[in-house]
Amino acid sequence: MAIDPALTEAVLERLGLADRPAPDRAGLDTVYLAWCRAVPFDNLVKRIHLAGGSPAPFPNTDAEWFLRAFVRDGTGGTCWPSAGGLHAMLTALGFDARRGSGAMYDHLSGPIHTHGTVIVRIDGADYWVDSSMLTDVPIPLRRGEETRRDDPVSPVRAEPVDHLWRVWWTGAGDAADIPCLLLDDNVTADHFDVRYEASRAMSPFNTRVYATRNAAGARITIGGSTRYERTPAGIASEEVVDRDRMLVEEFGYSEAIVAQLPADDPPTRA
Repeated sequence: MAIDPALTEAVLERLGLADRPAPDRAGLDTVYLAWCRAVPFDNLVKRIHLAGGSPAPFPNTDAEWFLRAFVRDGTGGTCWPSAGGLHAMLTALGFDARRGSGAMYDHLSGPIHTHGTVIVRIDGADYWVDSSMLTDVPIPLRRGEETRRDDPVSPVRAEPVDHLWRVWWTGAGDAADIPCLLLDDNVTADHFDVRYEASRAMSPFNTRVYATRNAAGARITIGGSTRYERTPAGIASEEVVDRDRMLVEEFGYSEAIVAQLPADDPPTRA
């Protein structure tokens, strides 16, 4: 479903892009970097919905709803809705984009569809643009060849696995490489919706607030009661004293959406 052209322009403005990027490699570099710096990977909408107890589908499943919420409140989403929003935006800008589905931490979980991403084809070449990994630059995907970005804040590499790839990346508070095995490089919007709803039963993003965003030379994350900052110097962490203030002042969320957030669930004991 095509999104409202006026919404496309509003999103571009929120991304800080005065001109509409052309659907070429330079345009992809521009819009993806802007996305990585402006659209957080977070679970705010999901936490509010789960705490409310509604059995209705997550509202940000719909790409247009997702993008309107970003313009209004500065929210992003977890992998399925944020990848859906990025796919819709890229498609609206004329890019040949498709939805991918993979297995995050596949060495532990096996080949289970737990991660949504986006792949863009330009002049016959494919590029990985991920709304969760927020790698700042598109990662080329080449048959039979490893590609990599050796960056101190956001290192990433893609290794061929059969006819697809495994992508290794690093989170804000994790010094180790995280594997994500691509299982299907062209799935439907319905697949994204089904997998997002399945995450109600089990997800690391169901019980506490999580938000991460990129800045120049840094990746900043709030995970529950801890703030992490990854820079070329390493990973620093500190206790979050005033979560809501930090979400508004440092992450740029609206006060209206932050006011709706529930407290984190208490930790479970074995």
